[in-house]
Amino acid sequence: DPLSQLVVDDPTSKGSKRKSQDEAARISIEIPRKGEDVVAEGDETNALAPPTKKKRATRSRTGRALLQ
Repeated sequence: DPLSQLVVDDPTSKGSKRKSQDEAARISIEIPRKGEDVVAEGDETNALAPPTKKKRATRSRTGRALLQ
């Protein structure tokens, strides 16, 4: 039983990792579109860019931590 549970967890963790990457890709696509609209204001574009990168880094680190 414990072995079968481990086997089930492996593909599940891989699948969740792939899903998180797909979501991140979708989010990154939405950000540039919003950025283009904000480019006219300029100041907000610079303000929004750094927190966005930080969020991506946190998600990737969280995923790696869960896999380990």
